[in-house]
This record gives sequence, C-alpha cells and structure tokens, in this order.
Amino acid sequence: MKKIIQFGHWAEKNWLALVIMLSVIMMIFLCLILCSWLYGYWSNALNGTKFELMSCWSGVSAVAGGLAGIVGLAKAAWTKYGMDSRFNSAPGTMPLSKEAKNDARNRT
Repeated sequence: MKKIIQFGHWAEKNWLALVIMLSVIMMIFLCLILCSWLYGYWSNALNGTKFELMSCWSGVSAVAGGLAGIVGLAKAAWTKYGMDSRFNSAPGTMPLSKEAKNDARNRT
C-alpha cells in the first residue's frame, strides 16, 4: 500500500513525463497496427489471403480512443496548473510547491 502511495506522489510530480511516455507508447501501437493493416492489404491483393482488414480498423479506433483519453487527462492537468499559476501566485513569479507553502504556513 505504501508503494502505491509513493508512486502516486511521484506520478503527481512527473505527470507531464508520464503523459509524453504514454503518448509515445500509444503511437508505437498505432504504427504497429497500421503496418499490420498495410501488410494484410498487400497480402490480400498479391497472394489472395483472407486477412480481415476490418480488425485493423478496430485496433486503430481503440488506439485513437486511448490517445484521446491521454490528451483529455493532460488537458485537465494543464488547466489545473494554469489556474494555480494564474490565481495563486503573484504575476511574474513561479508558483510555490506544496512543501514551500506548508513551510511558509508553519513559520507564521
């Protein structure tokens, strides 16, 4: 349980890196599916195989849905960061981290 909580704190601090990593993985899957579809398309035309091209379109739509989910999560996190930066810190200064805010509260 403690490891899960530690991972959650790490993920909260490194959310942008996680979004980029997940996007790259999903794009790799998308390229693999499209290569499979291309192979099946040419195999059907040249060798008369019965490769089901519709299965690749299902895979493409599943990966595209996953990418849309990742983009939605990234947008939500980026919006929170933008709101915090805009309304919770003075103009032209970097927002304080949670540790710095707690330290400032403890001093007062």
